[in-house]
Amino acid sequence: MFEDALRFPWNGEKKVETLLVGGVLSLLGFLFVPLLFVYGYLVRVVRQVAAGNTEAPPVFDEWGDLLVDGVVAFVISLVYLLVPVIAIAVAAFLFLVPVTIVEGGTGPRTGLLAAGGVLVALLVLSVTLVLLLAALYLLPAGVAAYARTGRFGAAFSPGDLRSVAGDRRYAIGWLVFVAIGVLAQLLAGAVAATGVGALLVPFVVFYGNVAGAYAIGAGVADVDIASETDEDATTGQPAV
Repeated sequence: MFEDALRFPWNGEKKVETLLVGGVLSLLGFLFVPLLFVYGYLVRVVRQVAAGNTEAPPVFDEWGDLLVDGVVAFVISLVYLLVPVIAIAVAAFLFLVPVTIVEGGTGPRTGLLAAGGVLVALLVLSVTLVLLLAALYLLPAGVAAYARTGRFGAAFSPGDLRSVAGDRRYAIGWLVFVAIGVLAQLLAGAVAATGVGALLVPFVVFYGNVAGAYAIGAGVADVDIASETDEDATTGQPAV
């Protein structure tokens, strides 16, 4: 899967055009709206690969659909990362409290309060790291569930998430996704270090994102998603 994912963005007759468009949109990501089109395109990659079409990446067309998928993917990401971000803010606050106590007073009682504050902060930080790892694992699963079903609610449905995230094939795809992400960041850093090559960073990152989206799509291609099964069963029932 790793090798197939790395080759995937470079397949097809319009590979150069697609990578150029994706790279330029990533370069303009500070304007936010272009980034939504990139998110939408990655959802399209996951959807296409999950459907078994792995010959070549999709092209940039039907921009309205891309924007809708991009907005949905952004909202899904925001929801999944909101809890860890809040937890990080709480942990940072709890680390500052002992420092304030130490600076504002003296004596053994002050030391005990500061030590207790540090222990609480470390506990919250440990929980935060667990929440962050869980969010990073479940986020692609939620996006994949949406891509497969077309339903926003599928991204947060316990049944759908259990079907996707609990499957070994998704876990393998996620590991490949992470490995490609790390590799892309290292390569982007090396390119950026050359100075002039910094302009190529968005293109390198986009290539890595497409390869990562392939890995997620391939990981969920044969996974039975609960809401899809329920929908098919409902559709097959005669109208009353």
